[in-house]
Amino acid sequence: MNDILDQIFKMIRLQSCVYFQRGFHAPWGMEISGTGFAQFHIVTRGTCYVESAGKTLDLSSGDVLLFPRGAAHTLADAPARTPAPGSDVMASLATATPMFSEGGAETGLICGHYAYRMHPSHPLITGLPDLVHLHALHELMDPVALSVLPILICETRRSEPGAVSVSERLAEVLLIQILRAHVRDRPGLNGFLSALSDARLQRALERIHADFAAPLTLTDIAHHAGMSRSGLAQHFRQSIGLAPIEYLAKWRMLNAGELLQSGGRTVADVAECSGYDSQIAFARAFKREYGMTPTQFRNTAG
Repeated sequence: MNDILDQIFKMIRLQSCVYFQRGFHAPWGMEISGTGFAQFHIVTRGTCYVESAGKTLDLSSGDVLLFPRGAAHTLADAPARTPAPGSDVMASLATATPMFSEGGAETGLICGHYAYRMHPSHPLITGLPDLVHLHALHELMDPVALSVLPILICETRRSEPGAVSVSERLAEVLLIQILRAHVRDRPGLNGFLSALSDARLQRALERIHADFAAPLTLTDIAHHAGMSRSGLAQHFRQSIGLAPIEYLAKWRMLNAGELLQSGGRTVADVAECSGYDSQIAFARAFKREYGMTPTQFRNTAG
């Protein structure tokens, strides 16, 4: 399980950024437009509200929000508050009088984002809801995992050398803990993380990840999982949202993108390393996944 998750996070090459930890005094509100980044917010004290996709949730100290695909949302001290653009709030932090720094009741927030430096189409990300809301984080995390949060809070307050780097690394650790807690909070929930708790599906995923460049068949994967072909196909799709062979193709494409970004390999070489005998078939599959040819992808990757 750990190896599979390690491989996935390495592949999408997650990079975190902590914007700030500060207090917002009522009345306040800020609007975060839809982005390609996964946004996160941690309520460190007080209360507030989040509005997204027509729904309003009330939040209190210890609550954590994660928008895995950067859905637009508004944070405020009260529902239906007219918000300021998030970009204006961010710009004001560099001035002598940041917005919402004086007023009534205070809400403490840590806000930031996770940038996917690689095509984030893995079902670990796409299978999550638009908004993950964890109530009272301390009730869902084990004591060791919970220790990350106070250290993150402490580091965001410091001006010591390396504090930004430490905060960003801790935020990456926190994301994994948020995902674990999300699954723990919803027993029986389908999804990629839940699938990793199923021994048979875990064995199937291990075979795919280990031998994706080989000519794997559904029979090969089912045999390794200790299931029938039909049983694996049904259970895999029900849990992960893809058929085993579809997941194999997606994992091949993610690896192909990584190889092309790393440079030094021809398209033919990447095709072979990704499990394709035909460069033409590889190019077609790659374009379906990324919307561009392998050569275009390699030339535009930064």
